[in-house]
Amino acid sequence: MWSYLDGYQHEIMLALLDSDTPVYDVALSAENVEFAYARQRLDVRINNIISASGASHYKLFVSGEGNFRKEICPLYKANRTQPSPKWREPLRKYLIEEWGAVECNGYEADDHCGISQATDGSTIICGIDKDLLQIPGKHYQWPIVRKGEIVRPGRFWEVSEEQGWRALFTQALTGDVSDNIKGLHRVGAVKAAVALSEATTEEDMLDIVYKLYLKDCITNDDLQMEITRLQKNLDLLYIWRELRITYTTRREMNGI
Repeated sequence: MWSYLDGYQHEIMLALLDSDTPVYDVALSAENVEFAYARQRLDVRINNIISASGASHYKLFVSGEGNFRKEICPLYKANRTQPSPKWREPLRKYLIEEWGAVECNGYEADDHCGISQATDGSTIICGIDKDLLQIPGKHYQWPIVRKGEIVRPGRFWEVSEEQGWRALFTQALTGDVSDNIKGLHRVGAVKAAVALSEATTEEDMLDIVYKLYLKDCITNDDLQMEITRLQKNLDLLYIWRELRITYTTRREMNGI
């Protein structure tokens, strides 16, 4: 179970904001207005998120040029074929120039959230991307609104180390449709939860996932292909805890 909390209020707490989503959402909603109005909408959105998080300070992160995940797999996010909203890039630059947002070149904004998250409760990750729930610590997900209706209220989570690994390995089994990452055939959230239900550590979960990936392999070529696919998927899905350290690199550095 996730640990769900009603909210946080800390005398000194730093909000770590994955700003890619608010930039995109505001740009999408502002196609028919002048840039000045789009900018004002983004100011309001960012201020509301920071205020609702209970944080006293903030750091914003935006994705920049290049993405190591596309080097691992050129098909990463290749299913996103819709044209980019016209104000998306100007709004992204606006956050860098006026809000001091950190531009993440070669990786993604959520990776920098993962790198910056502290274990002492002094930071809170703000973002609605489910990938971020791999990262232990405090989280705030703002409300999701569709056509003026709240389809999911804002919520706070306290993610444990075990829950973080469970989120990663669940995605390794199910894949991630939004990012064009293929998991195992006919394995959804329910089957993944059952498969991982008895595991409590990273190693136990990884062992279960490996066995499921290799279950139907017949030849050595099949075996190697699935091992390689799993390693790629984990590197694509894993949110960094340290700068430029992928899941595979982390395990190699630790001699695993």
